[in-house]
Amino acid sequence: MDKSLFLYNIFLLVYFLWIEAGYILDMPYMLRIMSPLIYLCAPLFYVYVRNSLEKTSDWRRSDWLHFLPVVIHYLDLIPYFLATSTFKLETVSMAVADPNQIDRIASGWIPIRVHYSARILLQTGYYCYLLYWIHSLKPRFFKDALKASSKNGLAIAMICMGWIVLFQFSFLVVEFLSFYQIATSEGFDSLLRKLSLVGLLLLNLYINFKPDRTFRSEEKAKISVRRQGRALPITGESMSFKARRSNAPEEDTVSPIKERIISLLAEKKVYLASGLELAEFSKLLGIPKNLVSQVINKDFGKRFNELLNQYRITHAIQLIESGYLDNFTMEALAAQSGFNSRITFFNAFKKEKGISPSEYWKDFQENLPSGG
Repeated sequence: MDKSLFLYNIFLLVYFLWIEAGYILDMPYMLRIMSPLIYLCAPLFYVYVRNSLEKTSDWRRSDWLHFLPVVIHYLDLIPYFLATSTFKLETVSMAVADPNQIDRIASGWIPIRVHYSARILLQTGYYCYLLYWIHSLKPRFFKDALKASSKNGLAIAMICMGWIVLFQFSFLVVEFLSFYQIATSEGFDSLLRKLSLVGLLLLNLYINFKPDRTFRSEEKAKISVRRQGRALPITGESMSFKARRSNAPEEDTVSPIKERIISLLAEKKVYLASGLELAEFSKLLGIPKNLVSQVINKDFGKRFNELLNQYRITHAIQLIESGYLDNFTMEALAAQSGFNSRITFFNAFKKEKGISPSEYWKDFQENLPSGG
């Protein structure tokens, strides 16, 4: 979120100071340098919302695909970047004399107005997908956010961004109608631009004055194994197995490992990290993977994934019985419990309990004591 706003603010600074104030005349070669980066505003906002909903701070390999429009735009601008200083100075002088020309000049192979339209459409697409995703995970997300007692900073950020998207998309529609002479804008396009800037201003004000709400971690945040980055401290008897007598029975070494496995699962709740593998789990314990697998198989009578799913199902049941599904969907429950997908969650739940999560929830509701 902060990176997205940073890019928005840099764009505004570049436009109003360089163009409106004329500073770009001193550095004509800098025109269009920031233009490709504006493509990142919508993707970075998407990443912020996604990580907030999933309680992570991950940057995934697939996220680099968001940079594709940036790369295309930079390649597209190569002819302009290679142009002579005289040509750039003439172009900049035109922009300073008439800022409205900034949408039409200094293009590369692709007309710059195409990029403006593409950015708005891209931003609208990202936002609509986020709305769909949020509604599928948390149907009451925005309704609860309107309550006076709500401290849902993510919802406020979404509302402010919605304002921006609405008026920027409206501006694009007006420009389209005017271009094909279906209707005339008559200054209406300028009003829409200013209204979109109002939304950006509100978003900045909210984040600057309510940072604790916007960036606070939501309850029951998912623990990320990658962020822990170290094994649990080893103290006391469980500190060293080499110090034990060579003729000690195998159970003497198994017991402390089992205790530490239980501690890591029950206290640290690392099972909430989806995709947790035995290698990562063993690294957190500071114990060889083969030995951890052996102890889990012998002392717990399960395979590693089966043990994780047992804890995840217990966690899911606790959420169900606390009323989690009154406000969230089954997909959200699966993600909150550490499962990668709803199907995996359903299969593991039914294997562990003999019934599906939906059936368990229904039985739980039917057995609740009636009020009054």
